[in-house]
Amino acid sequence: MRPPSWSRLRPLAVPLLVAVVLPLAAACGGASSAAETSGSGKVTLRIGDQGQSVATTLKAAGQLKNLPYKVEFNQFDSGPLVNQALQAGAIDFGTMGDTPALFAQASGIAVKVIAASTSDGPGYTLVARPGSGIRTAADLKGRKVAYSRNTANQGFLLRVLKKEGLKQQDITPVDVPLQNVGNVLESGTVDAAPVTEETRVKYLADHPDAVQIVNARAFPSIYSYRLASDKALADPDKRAALQDFTHRLVLANTWIRTHPDEWVQAYYVGVRKQTRTVGKQVWQGSGSTSYVPVDATVRAAQQAQSDLFEENGQLPKHVDISPQFDLDLLRNFNSQLTKG
Repeated sequence: MRPPSWSRLRPLAVPLLVAVVLPLAAACGGASSAAETSGSGKVTLRIGDQGQSVATTLKAAGQLKNLPYKVEFNQFDSGPLVNQALQAGAIDFGTMGDTPALFAQASGIAVKVIAASTSDGPGYTLVARPGSGIRTAADLKGRKVAYSRNTANQGFLLRVLKKEGLKQQDITPVDVPLQNVGNVLESGTVDAAPVTEETRVKYLADHPDAVQIVNARAFPSIYSYRLASDKALADPDKRAALQDFTHRLVLANTWIRTHPDEWVQAYYVGVRKQTRTVGKQVWQGSGSTSYVPVDATVRAAQQAQSDLFEENGQLPKHVDISPQFDLDLLRNFNSQLTKG
């Protein structure tokens, strides 16, 4: 899955232990597009997508054909916004990075992990602007670093800092909307920022002297998650549809690997509005995404991330992530991997 595009919209951070239920428009912060529906049948799965990545993947791979249920895609600009919609009961399923999934648990949102994926690509890359004097991650101390609160962007930054014996309070953090991180780095108002592969390619083309410090390959235990609401999972028909839907995600992801040209055209050219040359460059640099069994290793990585946020004063109390992982439910998903 690929990150969403830049915009001027400010994602609302998911407050911890919040009890307010928001309508869909408010939950999206104005950042949701009109829903797109596919399939037929009496059951409708309401999907929280980011940057049209899920919808485009399934459509390009032919996995939206002959659906025995309806799928309604709602587009969001960040994981925290997907969380708000899940909390509001506006969607049944959401896709996000590990940090928003952590904050779903920390906020008491009634959801369960039903699928996980990982990538062998760079993920986020910490980039320092030319002339900043920053050459290594240790040089970040006291410097202005852009990030987006409660997103995987922040989780990556905290991992980088920990490796150097630093914490978030050792830098001057500049919290900006996820879609604006690249714009803020471009403006020169910050010294560094963790950026997506698409932003890295664009920024390095304009600033070839920028310093690429480290990317997510240095931290292999990073996962992305698919969450489903407890309410949807309690409905036998929706639960069965969700199981089928995750199987289709696995099949579609396999299709991408064997049809790279079609995928570049469908997503990077058709959705991201890149040239084919740039789209191919971003795709090739992004690495391969794989769905993985949600096992003890995955759960341990998520707990370690939770503990990291706690160490950095980003959580008011210890968060046990285990309630988000229903082992009986996950057995069903894990079995889908062998069928894909």
